Amino acid sequence: MTIFDYLNDILVDKKGNLPLDGYAPYLVTRWLSFLNPTVASFVNEANMQILLENKDLHYKTMITMFPKMKTAPRINYIKKTKEEKSEKDNKVSILANNFELSEREILSYIA
Repeated sequence: MTIFDYLNDILVDKKGNLPLDGYAPYLVTRWLSFLNPTVASFVNEANMQILLENKDLHYKTMITMFPKMKTAPRINYIKKTKEEKSEKDNKVSILANNFELSEREILSYIA
């Protein structure tokens, strides 16, 4: 079972009959905090130690706290922007190859 199977059962199916072998309470709480931060913060602050020790109790609590949905919502992340290599990085790599030094050493000599 994957985390998405558990999330689907918590949010859509509401059956609560999945095996808890691969159930990770921390990850499930983290994913559900994207949907409803209030409920997740309640779980984190109030009953964290009790709920994380017992997987079955955590699973049943999450099923009862979140309302039933028709479909599982899609969670969009803010993706990290990739930095483009600048001309300076290209020059550093050329100098490192020519002088047979590491790029870190070249940068320390330049700075």
